Amino acid sequence: MKHELLLKDIQTPESLVEGYPELFTTPQVNWLLKTRHKNGLADTGAVLKISRKLYIHTPMFMAWFMKQKA
Repeated sequence: MKHELLLKDIQTPESLVEGYPELFTTPQVNWLLKTRHKNGLADTGAVLKISRKLYIHTPMFMAWFMKQKA
């Protein structure tokens, strides 16, 4: 599935938690980002690193999240 990069779809980890408080906590998102190279998140292109700050492409992140199995 190809996702078009739109500025409105990019957010900080903090704003992801604010937008989806029923799904994510700040420590959880931080852990997912810290371990992104091990958990496959880095391979999706959902994480942008600009000047040592991380941003999330929400549609790509959610597509990855929905594919996770317990």
